[in-house]
Amino acid sequence: MNTSHTAIANAIKTIESIAPDGYGRMSIPSETDEELYEQIQFALQVDSRADFLLNQRGVNNLLKYVERMATQCLRETEFLPCRQAAEAMEVLLSQPDYDEHMSLVALALTHDAYERLPEPQPEFDEKQLPRFSKAWDHFFSDLDHHKSISSVHFRIREEKDGPRYNCYW
Repeated sequence: MNTSHTAIANAIKTIESIAPDGYGRMSIPSETDEELYEQIQFALQVDSRADFLLNQRGVNNLLKYVERMATQCLRETEFLPCRQAAEAMEVLLSQPDYDEHMSLVALALTHDAYERLPEPQPEFDEKQLPRFSKAWDHFFSDLDHHKSISSVHFRIREEKDGPRYNCYW
């Protein structure tokens, strides 16, 4: 998809500004989730993902989005929210200076939710999500180490709407 710099700038601005301060604590799903997902889809269609550079607030919004989609996957035991978390991870992993620790925590969340899906578990689209797929494969190759990371950096708590991941970014 050949897109203008203005369209890319608008999508970046939306991701960086759309989520309110309490986004992580909002009910799941929310309108903000849908609006962020639209921008994530746009980012995945841009020819050069290197043009899609986010500031720290934008990165934090996508990390919270991953946490929320993992929670939705946990509650609904459906693959779609897990795939949406992976798509947000693809955008995050496209950032030139992404934080590897934060990425590992997000992968651990996604993995935990994915592992709770009923068999047979669907596959992620490797062509659409090449960076995520590479990180996912690496995560699985060192699973014992990463399970210890996940046990330290997130918990599952019960809320009135169901279980919810509580992440310590």
